[in-house]
Amino acid sequence: MDLFERDAQDVNTSCRCLGMANYREINSLAKAPDRARTLATFLLTLPDIDWTDGEADFLDGMKARGEELSTRQAEKLVELRDESVRYTSASGFSFKALIEICWLNRFDLNDEADIEFIEKLRASGHASLRKREALRLRYCAIELGELEPDQPWFFPPPIMRL
Repeated sequence: MDLFERDAQDVNTSCRCLGMANYREINSLAKAPDRARTLATFLLTLPDIDWTDGEADFLDGMKARGEELSTRQAEKLVELRDESVRYTSASGFSFKALIEICWLNRFDLNDEADIEFIEKLRASGHASLRKREALRLRYCAIELGELEPDQPWFFPPPIMRL
């Protein structure tokens, strides 16, 4: 195996560890508009997920689409699917434990919205979070000095695939 093949293999392995879709998966979804419609419909019905207006519009458009998707559209659909996955930890840090630590120290946060966010997380009793929530929790934990800013933060790869 030459150097280029080994580097390409390392990149593919890294992408899988980060939960990133590969080209084969994206291309397969792009060529199957019925699967894309089903996935978009499913994502729109998920409870407790706040899609941005642009994301909701995109998913609505994919629900009604009858033709093949562009590579970028399929890639975006896969990204949104991956955003919908719930995790209980990242890089070995339990979200339940981080929520509790942040809640105990919440009044040391600078932003009132972050305090409300932490209180809402604790009140919900959820031990699993989606990436957006987990990243905001990480930001709060860094501000409180519970995590280092350069601390690696990786999510386990999602189990489901199209």
